[in-house]
Amino acid sequence: MQSIGKFSENSRINIVIENILDELCPFLEEQAREISELTAIGKALGTGKDIRALLKMILSIARRFSKADGGTLYLVDPQKKKLDFHVFHNESLNIDGGIEDIDLPGVPLYLEDNRPNLSNVSSYVFHTGEIVNLEDVYKTNQFQFNGTRKFDEALHYRSKSMVVIPMRNHEDDIIGVLQLINSRDPSSRKIIPFSKDIQEKAAALASQASVILTQQKLIIEMKELFEAFIKAIAVSIDEKSKHTGGHIQRVTELCILIAGKINENHALSHIHLSDDQMDELRIAALMHDTGKITTPDHIISKSTRLETVFDRIELIRMRWEFFKANQKLAATQKKLSLLDQTDKQDEMSQIDTTCNRKIGILEAEMMTLSHINSAREALDPRFIDDLERINEKSCEISNLPYLTEDEFENLCVVKGTLTSKEREIINSHARLTEKILNKLPWPKNLSRIPSIAGAHHEKLDGSGYPLHLDRGNINTQARILAIADIFEALCAKDRPYKKPMTLTETVTVLRQMSENQLIDNDIVKLFIDSGCPLEYAKRHLAPDQIDI
Repeated sequence: MQSIGKFSENSRINIVIENILDELCPFLEEQAREISELTAIGKALGTGKDIRALLKMILSIARRFSKADGGTLYLVDPQKKKLDFHVFHNESLNIDGGIEDIDLPGVPLYLEDNRPNLSNVSSYVFHTGEIVNLEDVYKTNQFQFNGTRKFDEALHYRSKSMVVIPMRNHEDDIIGVLQLINSRDPSSRKIIPFSKDIQEKAAALASQASVILTQQKLIIEMKELFEAFIKAIAVSIDEKSKHTGGHIQRVTELCILIAGKINENHALSHIHLSDDQMDELRIAALMHDTGKITTPDHIISKSTRLETVFDRIELIRMRWEFFKANQKLAATQKKLSLLDQTDKQDEMSQIDTTCNRKIGILEAEMMTLSHINSAREALDPRFIDDLERINEKSCEISNLPYLTEDEFENLCVVKGTLTSKEREIINSHARLTEKILNKLPWPKNLSRIPSIAGAHHEKLDGSGYPLHLDRGNINTQARILAIADIFEALCAKDRPYKKPMTLTETVTVLRQMSENQLIDNDIVKLFIDSGCPLEYAKRHLAPDQIDI
């Protein structure tokens, strides 16, 4: 009998334990599910990069977690004058919209006399930092719900239970307000009040979402600051020379135009630029002339062969006037010595003729030097011969040389205005660009920007500079940048040292360079065939240049 009693007692204990487990298991399962869901929520929010998508995700997750039929998410505007509507959901009404889909007014945070607006529940939550939980919005006198009533009447809806939660960031500042409406019982689907437990979980979710949202906004703001800084540097480099202002912007525009055609047409199956690669190309284009910060202004803007900080042709002109005055003075002195000799009139006339002839030669030489100095086209060999003859001369009276060694060297430049030394200084900007940009802590996805920007003067056959890279070491973005830089330079109408090419001439040069394996033939062909040159020309070239 005793053993039977013990057996019965054990059975009762087992039954009690089973009953407890039956009651506890759903709770534990629910807790495990919620923990798992919270983990998933944190992961989902943490991977969000698009602010609009992130806001929609926050409201969607909050609704699912709280069993809410609808909800609204407001963010505080930058001036903290109002709450801006950003996302609105309502499952019963099949509404899933954002700021771009539905035009709803913001909530003013202050009244006309600058007192806090405490009559609107969302504004109240912003000012007090309190969570407001209402069983029935129609049965409260604390807040005005005129807008809610009009909404309900218009759409045959009944707003009832509501919880309004402040969204605090890591600095405990309220950056937004989360408003959830009409919690539903999972089994009966009836509208019920938001429980204390749901309120706390929703508040925790709002806090977590606020920190992540703030983090994403800070990332975006830092990126915008970085972009603005890059553009400011690009503008300052362009402004360094009044003759090349806009070059960087136009090259960047061309790069994006070419890359866009490559991605759109799919004509080059071996080339497709990802979003990160497009960013690399765009930023590299904006920064490709950074090295010119160190280049002297008078070299960047050298519009004539004799220009430094001023055009030295004026010094030569003054020197020639001195030579002419010397000739006149010498002639006058010779004639004075013959004044008392009446039979020397023919000789005096000969002195004037000789003087005028020498002055005529000086004036012709000055015209030659002036033409050589300002000529945009390549010099004809005969001008070089004339220049050498002039350089060999010196003033008969003072023995002053006609030209200094540096003046002669500069005037001997056959094409363009730069001497070999000045050309080296200009060319060094590509090396300096890469050196300067390598000092910046680029993120991994933009780490190739220095090498792309520094390679914009490289050629596929290794004849470029500064590193003489060959086709195996020049990536797609650098090839696009090189083509854009060449195209812009050839047809630019703001270069004082050369005549701009027409569109046909520019395209012809590009074709020749690509056929000679100096630049990428596939990219050049796609660039031309897709109509990019004409598209660009209509925006940036003079009408007489557009001959296609």
